[in-house]
Amino acid sequence: MKKKILLIALAAILALPILASCAAKSGSLAEADNYSYSDAGDAPAEYDGLTDKQAEQESAPSQQKLIKRYNVSAETKVFDETLTLIDKTVSDLGGYFEKRTENNAYGKYDARMLNAVIRIPEDKAESFLFGIKGAANVKSFTKTADNVTEAYVDSTARLQTLEAEREGLLNMISSVDNAKDYEFWLTLHRELSDKEQDIAALKAKLRNYDNLISYSTFNLDLAEVKEYTEPEKEKYGSRISAAFTESWERFAENFKDFTVGLVRALPTLITLAVVSVIIFLCIFLPVRASVKKRRKAQNVK
Repeated sequence: MKKKILLIALAAILALPILASCAAKSGSLAEADNYSYSDAGDAPAEYDGLTDKQAEQESAPSQQKLIKRYNVSAETKVFDETLTLIDKTVSDLGGYFEKRTENNAYGKYDARMLNAVIRIPEDKAESFLFGIKGAANVKSFTKTADNVTEAYVDSTARLQTLEAEREGLLNMISSVDNAKDYEFWLTLHRELSDKEQDIAALKAKLRNYDNLISYSTFNLDLAEVKEYTEPEKEKYGSRISAAFTESWERFAENFKDFTVGLVRALPTLITLAVVSVIIFLCIFLPVRASVKKRRKAQNVK
């Protein structure tokens, strides 16, 4: 009897790795369902259900149309040298001044100040910002990015439609005898004129988008000072509030990771629990029956 119990327990223990591997395979398949097709060549048939715009935006995030703007407030003790360096840097990076105002009587020290709107090629904007930080004391700066991808794509599609309609009108006008059907011919010309105006407006809009996207805009305020402004120390209450907020954000992220890990491990945990119950029953029930049988035999004696 004891040998039979041991054999059953041994068989259940040997089955554990097999069941665990099955659970692991099911988990890997679940992960495979989340596999990104952007790096895997051909996408599945369901991908064809996406619109062209969605497919373009999802497959090529680098093609997003962003208009970037920088607002920089800086100060310098050597105004002329800093201004010369900024002018040289703008020229070297292929940028230009869209607007420039120099004030020679600013503040109680009769100091000078530069207010400028500078356009820098988008891929060199961070280099220009780094150069300003090296040449002057940057008190503050902000960076914004407006995503105009959807408006740009819609305008491009609208332009293509209008150009196709214009081509159709031109074909119709060429086939109409203006001597016999003058009113119809005149109507077509009026419609063509409207199309031409709409096309010109859309082209101008797209050119403006291209300019704003390819060149980042810097709004620069540069002041001449005798002493640099001391940075404001962060208040104790603000530090406490920031630390508390950050700790809760970290807790939320860790809890999300824990939940995902738990769900991923759930098939394995359930399998192990079922096997453990089977092992327990295979061992406990025969032992219990054996004890009862032994007690019954003793009572009969």
